[in-house]
Amino acid sequence: MNHITGIPREQITMFPEAIDDYISPENPVRFLDAFVDSLDSITLGFEHAVVSDTGRPPYHPKDLLKLYLYGYLNRIRTSRLLERETKRNLELFWLLKRLSPDHKTIADFRTNNADPLRDVFRHFVQTCQKLSLFSNELVAVDSTKFKAHNARDRVKDAQGLDKSIASISESIARYFQQLDENDAADETATPPELTKEQLQEKIFALSEEKAKLGEAKTQLKQTDEKYVSLTDPDCRLIKDRHGIEPAYRMQTAVDSKHSLIVDYQLTNDAADNNHLSRMATAARETLGVKYLTVCADAGYYDTVDVKNCEDNQITTYMPVPEPKISKKKNVPKPEYYYDKFTYDKASDTYRCPQGQILQYYTRKVKSDGRHIRIYWAGKDACTNCPARLKEECTTSPRGRYIHRWEHENVLERLRERLGQTAGRNIIKRRKEIVEHPFGVLKSIWGYRAFLLKGLRKVRSEAALMNLIYNIRRAITIIGTKRLIAHLESG
Repeated sequence: MNHITGIPREQITMFPEAIDDYISPENPVRFLDAFVDSLDSITLGFEHAVVSDTGRPPYHPKDLLKLYLYGYLNRIRTSRLLERETKRNLELFWLLKRLSPDHKTIADFRTNNADPLRDVFRHFVQTCQKLSLFSNELVAVDSTKFKAHNARDRVKDAQGLDKSIASISESIARYFQQLDENDAADETATPPELTKEQLQEKIFALSEEKAKLGEAKTQLKQTDEKYVSLTDPDCRLIKDRHGIEPAYRMQTAVDSKHSLIVDYQLTNDAADNNHLSRMATAARETLGVKYLTVCADAGYYDTVDVKNCEDNQITTYMPVPEPKISKKKNVPKPEYYYDKFTYDKASDTYRCPQGQILQYYTRKVKSDGRHIRIYWAGKDACTNCPARLKEECTTSPRGRYIHRWEHENVLERLRERLGQTAGRNIIKRRKEIVEHPFGVLKSIWGYRAFLLKGLRKVRSEAALMNLIYNIRRAITIIGTKRLIAHLESG
């Protein structure tokens, strides 16, 4: 018995007459083609959507969009690799009708169309909405970190900039000294390691780098920033379980039915605690519903955000962080945390676990504009505590104070929901809803870092990532044929 063998290369073979015969009906490229053709590139604002009467004709933005969607679907993101694929990939022969743009044209399309690409994402979300792929009830909000195109050692604080400038100055001085030594050397001496021209090139390059560092130092002094990123000035140092890296953070609102992305926002904020209401409100408006339930992790806990959500008919579920305690004395003990003090609305007082009454004492306004009411039992009440447990309750010599926000009832309703079975189940479901897109994008597809520099350009990448994730998910759920049929019927 022989092995399976191929067809001899010199044998004449009768291939199908049309490229279309090679593309199966369920091939995703058929949907990419139909979806992009259904878009109005002029209304979306794509560059070169309107052709000028003069100059060289440009490529149609729809063809370049098809190329990028195919690339991101198949984990091909760089413009040079995409250009190479247009010359050898049969699916791209079919999709682009044998067009082969150069890598510069391909790269410029992604760079210059951040806003239109985001609008294309929204357009596909509307398509998913018409296909009833969203539950319109529960949305999970979370964020993930994407590494920026900026090495860690290219992030400098003022001290680091000074060290780099000093090091470059020393190198320039050393090269000038070598120039002088070369000029003074006898012609019969051993040729120097670096010629005069090479030394001058190095001095010029180092002088330019020194000037850039000087500009960065001036910029740092003029702002409140603690450091500056030299390669990508828009990225920030962001910490997660993998460490601290120059990165961007992508906020995402994910629907519970099929883990489809409802909306997203790319930021360079290191923290999440001021993004919940913005993401939740955007998701509610995108879904076109009056009421919405949103869950998030404890990193999103922000009292003002919780109230803003409630004001917009959005019910929130998120763990409430533990109260702050003294690291030195470990006070208060859990038995005397804030939630162990009972508030009586009728008398506007608090009762401590030992029965002491804390009455309204004064008020203050926080830097964020929140009005805080302060309650106090009096110095003697804590000093003469019947149980002699003052040291476990407070480190203040004046006794224990309780701070109550003027809208504390909003937070009390949140705690009440978390105590119910339905609330605990929603918190348990949060990860399985929102982690799916991150797992696909980062762990399966390998999109852990951005290729471009600058927030505006990186937003183009984020739009393509989220759009192609939703497209891939929709194709998996209902298939290519049904998606195309929906487009044709619409």
